[in-house]
Formats: sequence, C-alpha cells, structure tokens
Amino acid sequence: MRNTQIFVIVLLMLCACTPAEQSQAISESPAKLRVAVASNFYPTLRVLLAQSPSLNNQVTLIHGSTGTLYAQITHGAPFDVFLAADERSITALMHAKLLEHPITYAYGELVLWPLDTLQQTQPLSTTLTELSRTASNKVAIADPSLAPYGLAAQQTLIALGIYEQMSAQLVLGNNVNQAFQFVDTANASIGILAKSQLILAAQQYTNSENRAQRYQHFQSIPLHLYEPIMQQAGILKRTEQLISAQKFMQWLMSDNIQQQLSALGYTPGSAQRLP
Repeated sequence: MRNTQIFVIVLLMLCACTPAEQSQAISESPAKLRVAVASNFYPTLRVLLAQSPSLNNQVTLIHGSTGTLYAQITHGAPFDVFLAADERSITALMHAKLLEHPITYAYGELVLWPLDTLQQTQPLSTTLTELSRTASNKVAIADPSLAPYGLAAQQTLIALGIYEQMSAQLVLGNNVNQAFQFVDTANASIGILAKSQLILAAQQYTNSENRAQRYQHFQSIPLHLYEPIMQQAGILKRTEQLISAQKFMQWLMSDNIQQQLSALGYTPGSAQRLP
C-alpha cells in the first residue's frame, strides 16, 4: 500500500509539472537577429529581405544614423550585426574590440534633387550658386557629424567652393532619410541626398507616372567631389547568435543580392568604386 501511495504522489507531481514545462517550451521561441542598419540602407534592406521571407522573419531591423547607432553600440546596445554607411565607424569599433568580421557591402552615391529641366542641363555649381542668392532657398543634407551622407554632402559644397556662403541655408536632418523628407514635404527647396532614396521613391509610384517622374529628376554628383561612401558592416563580438549573424552576412554578400544593388542606387560592395 505504501509503495502504491508513493507511486500515485510521484505521478501527480509529474502531471502537475508537464503543463508548465509545455508552456515554457512554447514561450521560448528563437530570438531574432538584431540588425542595426544605417538609415540610407534601411529601405533597400527591407526590399531585399522581402525576397527571402524565411530570413526576413528571423531578423529585427533597427535603423538610424550611423553616428547614433555607433554611439548606442559603444554604450552596450544589444545588436548582433551593424550595417554602417561608412568605414570609419566599423574601424573604430574593431579597434575597441567590439566588432569583428568586417565587410564592404556597398558604395553609396550622392544626388541633387529635385531639378527642373533647365537645372538638369547646367553645371552643379551653377545650380547651387543660384540657389544661394535667395536666402529663403533651403538646402537639406544629413547632419555631417552623424551621417556619412551628410559628411559627403558637406565635402561636395567645400569642393565647389560654396560651403561658407550656403551654410546659413542648410537644413540638417538627423539622417539622410530625414533630409529627404524635408525636401519631399517642401520644407527645403532642394537636397543633397542618397541616389537610392530617389530610385526607391520612384518605384513606389509605378501607378502614378507624374509622381514617379518627380523622383527621377535628379542630378548625380560627380564622385571626385566627395570621399567614397564605403558602406561597411560587421558582427558584434557580444552577439549570442554568431552562426545566424554569419549566415546573414553571407546572404548580404551573395551574388544575387550584390547584383541587385546597382539597380537600387549603389555600387556593389564586391566592385571597385572608381572616380
């Protein structure tokens, strides 16, 4: 009898634990890979990930200016992968022993937007000089201290010899996406922006020819006017998802993804950027 009672008690204990264990197993779903991505590449990355639903479901994207994300990483933000819009941030994080496995995944390009028909046929310096003559004309760029595209825009104005005279007319966005919004909402007359932004914006309005054409009226800024926007990425050393991070990087550098970058406003990272 005593043995029977002991058996019954043990059986009840096991039955009592089973639902809790099952509940715990259900709640412990695999953690998503946290990818911090520079604002300029965020819309492009979303387009690329949409082609890979299984990978897309395993990734959480956190976007912001490269400078802001860099600061968050140095203060312990729990990211697994960092896609910057420059090489300086990646190099600095490597020197601080916070990041490893660096790659160059893309080269960015600058454009001036919007332009009317006349402006498209005249030199870039002439267009900007004419804008500078009217104080109400605001020029949107990303903050050079936070965003590599903003720094490249500043370098362009300096190379053209008009930075000082235009400095009072500059409207700074926290990142290049915000700079684009300033122009798109008519809070700035013109912007020095990322080529990829205009390409994706035009693609969003394929059913509206007039709206799409508005985003197609831009002028590419000569590459020799600014330092190469070498967009690099790396894996955070503190990640607990190293294998998933490595697979993500392999996907990003795959031939299929790299070949699509040209049509999305970038020079592929696997290619050499020439002035």
